[in-house]
Amino acid sequence: MAFLIVNEYLAKFLLAIFVGNLEYSQAIERTFEYATVESYLLAAGFRALPFIAIGLIALKTEMSKSIVGRIGIWVITLLVISFIFYGYWGMQHSLFTDAHTSSTSALVLIWIPIWAFVFTITSAFALFISLKILAFIQKRAT
Repeated sequence: MAFLIVNEYLAKFLLAIFVGNLEYSQAIERTFEYATVESYLLAAGFRALPFIAIGLIALKTEMSKSIVGRIGIWVITLLVISFIFYGYWGMQHSLFTDAHTSSTSALVLIWIPIWAFVFTITSAFALFISLKILAFIQKRAT
C-alpha cells in the first residue's frame, strides 16, 4: 500500500505547501496539472519493486518468525519509504526554488525505486546475517 501513497505527487504537494508557500488549492492545482493515470501507474509499477521484495522476504524466509526479524523487516520498510520520498522530494525541490531543474530529473521516477530495491536486498541480507549471528550467540550462551 505504501507504494501507492508515497509517490511523486505527495512530495510535490508538500513541496508546494512548505517550500513554494502556496495555498492549499494552489498546491493541489500545481501538483496535478500534468498528472495522468498512465504516468502514475508507470511510476507505481517501479515503486512496487522494493515492496514486493520485502513482502517476499517476509513470506519466504524465517526472518519473520522472530520478533527481532519482524522489527528488522519493518525498519527496512520504513527506510525504503523514507528513501523513496526523499528521492522524489529532491527531484522536485528545484521546481519551487530559483535553482535549475535538470532535463533528466524525471529519470528519478524510475531510478529511485530501483536503488530502493537494491537497498532492500542488501538490508535483508544484512538482517539475515545478523539474525544468524544472534542465534549462534544465543545457542552458545545456553
